[in-house]
Amino acid sequence: MVDILAISPHPDDAEIGCGGLLLLSKKKGHSTGIIYLTRGEMGTGGTEEIRIDEMKEASKLLELDYMDIVGFKDCQVKDTYENRLILAKYIRQLKPKIIILPYWSGTPGRGIGHTDHLEAGMMASHAVNFARLKKMPISEPPHNVKQVLYYLFPRELKPTFIVDITEVAPQWIKALKSHHSQMFGPHAKKTGFFKMILAWTKYMAYGTPAKYAQGFISAEPLYIQDPFILIDPE
Repeated sequence: MVDILAISPHPDDAEIGCGGLLLLSKKKGHSTGIIYLTRGEMGTGGTEEIRIDEMKEASKLLELDYMDIVGFKDCQVKDTYENRLILAKYIRQLKPKIIILPYWSGTPGRGIGHTDHLEAGMMASHAVNFARLKKMPISEPPHNVKQVLYYLFPRELKPTFIVDITEVAPQWIKALKSHHSQMFGPHAKKTGFFKMILAWTKYMAYGTPAKYAQGFISAEPLYIQDPFILIDPE
């Protein structure tokens, strides 16, 4: 079982979008995990074997309690009833309190709009629902996830909240760098991919005491009893 679980369409997606939060959660005593849907074999940089090795190294640096690869084909992830059940079974087995999913909508195409990101977001969202339904044909008992969060959302959307990851940023950056084929391959150097990721986390932190932050969209309104927690989380 894990307290907080991320669904990553490819190796490096969860690291980029919520790796800092996972690492920070681990440092605070929560158990963490990532389920990778594909091995990223269609990526411009690196082979399937290289990307798996990079994924394992990143998982160690993020100090994950759980990591697994579903094995869907890269660029062929589909939101089907059968695939929803596959993920729902994982959710029932791992019983996460919080789940972090790719955002389910956006302009289709490269980057955030990659077909696997959009399909995974929709599929996993339904899987969360399937996991709690008693009559679904899944052997494990139903499980109700308490909070669904989204990452990999379009840049024009504002996050519901941001998380200060400055404390764990050095280790998070090491986890990013372990995906060397994606961060520092010829294609990535040409686009400045690694620098862009760091710039985005700095942008998320703009106007706050944080140096680095990651943003998330909540599926439901956040419940709080004291609004001053938004000013002073302590």
